[in-house]
Amino acid sequence: MMLKRLSLSICTLCLSLGLVSPAAAQQSAATPTPPPDAPTAGPTNTPEVAPSSEPSPVPPPRPIPNVRLYMTSFNLFRVNPIGLETQNRLVIQKRLFNSESVLMRDTFVNAAALIKANPASLKVGPMFEIQPIALFNLRVSYEYTNFLGTMGFLQGYANPLNDFSDDALDARQDAAYSTSGHHFLVEPTLQAKVGPIAVRTKFSIEYWNLSLRDGETTFYDPMLDSLLAGKGWVFTNDSDLVYLSGRWMLGARFSGVWPQYNEDQGVSGNLKADNSHMRAGPVASYAFNTDEGTLFNRPTVLGMVAWYLKHPSRQEAMPYLLLGFSFNSDLMGGR
Repeated sequence: MMLKRLSLSICTLCLSLGLVSPAAAQQSAATPTPPPDAPTAGPTNTPEVAPSSEPSPVPPPRPIPNVRLYMTSFNLFRVNPIGLETQNRLVIQKRLFNSESVLMRDTFVNAAALIKANPASLKVGPMFEIQPIALFNLRVSYEYTNFLGTMGFLQGYANPLNDFSDDALDARQDAAYSTSGHHFLVEPTLQAKVGPIAVRTKFSIEYWNLSLRDGETTFYDPMLDSLLAGKGWVFTNDSDLVYLSGRWMLGARFSGVWPQYNEDQGVSGNLKADNSHMRAGPVASYAFNTDEGTLFNRPTVLGMVAWYLKHPSRQEAMPYLLLGFSFNSDLMGGR
């Protein structure tokens, strides 16, 4: 029965992974980043070969293109809850500062067209991103969302106090229907790297305005695995601590989702509803190559296991499992 509900979860090194990390204007070929929603990197300079009698010099950083057009693709499969999705973006990027300092080198602004597709829904829209300093990134995006009425989604509820466990969703899948609406996201990210150790925390402030049937105020979102207000807010966080070694990235991730309700969803006074959840566990990725400036850059496999620290229906031994594959394609300005 679970296979009837194929759709995405995310975060965002998901990483909404939910795996979602900012695209650097340029990255070293020997230093992979924490798992992104799609890998992005600049062109590569081939280092000069030094005489054997002398130590090899440290290769200079790759030059960063002033303007770059590229495509990113991130494809994932997850379990608990079951999910399958492809996320793709076409990005035009402009370098902000011509600086070689650590803080100002990887700075950029970009605009993108995005599409996310899974067997239950389709999302399309624009995205804007700015990284004015290496430590801070900000994304703002809008997604027109269409739930197809397949795989038991979308399911609406009168209030956020209903059971949305896997068994309950299976029992109500005949009540699923097709609908559409609007999804707005603001995603600030703080990030830093010292030697091979990198830390990153991405917050997401989201607003939904979805057309639900009369009498329904909340809906089950398979992406965030919770009951959300049909017209309301939800907050999320993905935080990573990772070790970078060549093509490998090894570390740990914490993810949290906090839906917000008010009297419009029947939650006021002494009546409270808490459908938040948190999970944590190891994450790893491997890049098969570090090519840049081509149509198939940095093909990377990502794996993650996480145990629920808090969830209305998933605090059992079965962990959250995710397997992903990502790459990017330079279309202009990659070299």
